[in-house]
Amino acid sequence: MEYPLHQHGGVEVLVRELIGGLAPEHELFLISGDSPEGIENSLLRRLLAGHFSWPTEFAGREDALRLAGWLGDQRVDLAHFHFGGTYQWRARTYRHCPIPVLNSRGIRCVSTNHGAFSVFECVGPQRPLWFRLAALPLFWPAKVRQVASVAWEATVSKHDLAAVRRRFFPVSRKFTHIYHSKLDGNLPFNERKEPFILCLGTVGRRKGQPVLAEAFVRIGREFPGWKLVIAGRHAEADVSARLYATINASGIADRFEVLTDVSDERATDLLARCGIFAFPSTHEGLGLALQEALFAGAACVGSRAGGIIDLIEHDKTGMLVPPSQPEPLARALALLMSDEGLRKRLGTIGRASIRDKGMTRQGMIARHIELYRSALP
Repeated sequence: MEYPLHQHGGVEVLVRELIGGLAPEHELFLISGDSPEGIENSLLRRLLAGHFSWPTEFAGREDALRLAGWLGDQRVDLAHFHFGGTYQWRARTYRHCPIPVLNSRGIRCVSTNHGAFSVFECVGPQRPLWFRLAALPLFWPAKVRQVASVAWEATVSKHDLAAVRRRFFPVSRKFTHIYHSKLDGNLPFNERKEPFILCLGTVGRRKGQPVLAEAFVRIGREFPGWKLVIAGRHAEADVSARLYATINASGIADRFEVLTDVSDERATDLLARCGIFAFPSTHEGLGLALQEALFAGAACVGSRAGGIIDLIEHDKTGMLVPPSQPEPLARALALLMSDEGLRKRLGTIGRASIRDKGMTRQGMIARHIELYRSALP
């Protein structure tokens, strides 16, 4: 992966789980944005046979060639590249993406796209439409070439699988999907829930926390026993500013709790106790926090966006609302806050649905081993 191992994003979390699950029976080498010192200080260092520091800034063809030589020296059977988005690992370029370089030197590769958000992702949403349209004919063929160079590329949801098969139709047969998870499928859950709505995730543009705050302001006075807890590091200052402005102007600021430094243990505790979990993202590969909330037995509300629809079946395992719209979100929250029986029904069925879909750590490891074997001669 291009990122340091111990960041808090979904890619890093899942790679750590894969290392832990695969290490007992496989020899593992890690390519990441970590420094050698960072890996030496990692708790996972003892599980790794070696590490290659990938230069995330301005990585080019020479780095790809150097990586190919290193992997050849290690006699690696298979290289698995994790993409935080469709065009990462320089997949929009012909010369700089390491995957075709490795493939040309006989090193088998597979890849996972953890967020197939947009075909225009290669240039960023801040670019004007004319620029994105002009750039697409340059970058789209390079992505097709990258996919043609792997045995398979997985998405993390069926929604994303359908999207990439449409967008990159010449190589549609290369795509498959894997449900990722860090859940122990044998863990019990706490049936005693408390009257608070939890939103857990990095505070950023696509996560939708300001919209959730606006929704709660509309109904908060009707439900004086409830509060809204927003937990997660603040990654985008303008989004955080909008969130705090909404809270401060609400007249019920004491009913909000914003937590910016949440340990894994604290997050697990919050998920176990929350009566309602809200996930108002505008784009999402799958949504690990939502997956965990469903497995914890919380009544869940999510946006009808991306992989969220893989997790929530409306009015059966949770409730779906349009993204970026406070009013429908407020109505769904109010319905759940007023009906304990509905919360319990959704929580019970939602938990069972996670296990039924194989969305556990054990299921994820088994699926990876199956696909790895399919990629090898």
